[in-house]
Amino acid sequence: MSDVESKDINLIFMARMVEKYIGPEALTTLLEMKYKKIKEHWREIGAAREVADLQYLSRLFTEEVHEYKVITESSDCLEVIVKSCKHAEIFSSYGAQDLGERMICAGDFAVVEGYNPKINLKRPTTCMTGECCHFKFRLN
Repeated sequence: MSDVESKDINLIFMARMVEKYIGPEALTTLLEMKYKKIKEHWREIGAAREVADLQYLSRLFTEEVHEYKVITESSDCLEVIVKSCKHAEIFSSYGAQDLGERMICAGDFAVVEGYNPKINLKRPTTCMTGECCHFKFRLN
């Protein structure tokens, strides 16, 4: 079992237990805290870099987790299509796409907000919903 699979399975189990025994509000609160921590972490990364550029965000995509293709990469645009994602496969196999969207996919927006608020992310589709992830990062 890969590290990604192990972590995702643990996340699914933990989230379902919180929902069942404490309530969905508790899970929402935990996810808000996670979003905030991701945002703060990436704010530190952006602040430590001389220029918080788009190209650095290409590190979000790894061959270990994603099958992806960079469509456009320039100083003001990064467009990537992710054809498959290990997170989506794992969450889907456990019927937990709803959790995957909230626990994994929402973090993409926290990354961008923290890293450089001048970057706009649009992601109209995701692997978690059965399509591809189509990332469109633009520097405003």
